[in-house]
Amino acid sequence: VGKARQDQQSEQPAQVGPREGVESPGSHGWKAPNGTIELIDRERHESWNDEMARLYDPDAFITRSGLAIRTVEALRLRRTRRSLGCGHSESVLDLGCGAGHLLSELSARRLVGVDLSQAMLAQAGRRLRGRPEIELLKADAESLPFAADSFDRVACSEVLEHVLSPERVIAEIHRVSRPGARIVFTIPNEGLINLTKRVVVALGLKRVIAGDYPMSDDMLDAWHLSEISQSWLVAACARRFHLVGRWGVPSPLLAYHRVLAFDSVK
Repeated sequence: VGKARQDQQSEQPAQVGPREGVESPGSHGWKAPNGTIELIDRERHESWNDEMARLYDPDAFITRSGLAIRTVEALRLRRTRRSLGCGHSESVLDLGCGAGHLLSELSARRLVGVDLSQAMLAQAGRRLRGRPEIELLKADAESLPFAADSFDRVACSEVLEHVLSPERVIAEIHRVSRPGARIVFTIPNEGLINLTKRVVVALGLKRVIAGDYPMSDDMLDAWHLSEISQSWLVAACARRFHLVGRWGVPSPLLAYHRVLAFDSVK
């Protein structure tokens, strides 16, 4: 059993797993590594997310994978940083900061990293130990502990596919962003990623591409609760943000990641 895919023009992001029998709108089907389907609800989401972070270790994915993956990830971080356009007088939120890779490349008056996973925050703390000015907080992206209009810049990179309600995360980003604030989302192009993975496996090149990272064949199914398309994201942001740019990484024609920049409208 895999993902119940929906057309990219759908008003809702495609959910992982079968939707039959899912009564709560906050519950999602999850394909466990052993192939079984379980439900992830709000009560279990935090412990499940921490379990996934430990199992798939995104820090190791960025730093220990083969050259091709490390290059694409470096380009994603660079494009995100450039799209944010941070200045020294601004306040910046990295929502879903993971192991702190983006934060380590930013400089601003105030830098805040938020993640739901304590394991990820521990890795970020080690990476940023020489940057005591950076605040690291454990919080739910759907209910942020900040006042309205707190940030001039917000990055939300490779996050929406992991949350129970992408729509609530977008609403929270709008709430905590100041009028005219720059918002940058990045999302994985799962169709191209899965196609590439099948080709790599068929050609016997998995070890070359994966490098020292123990790559799983089903990580996207296991850790992604939704498949976020570019068209869905643009539509979901339309009432709150003005689209100012979009890019493919590493290139428009070979886009393993989509980077979209918006300005907050209030």
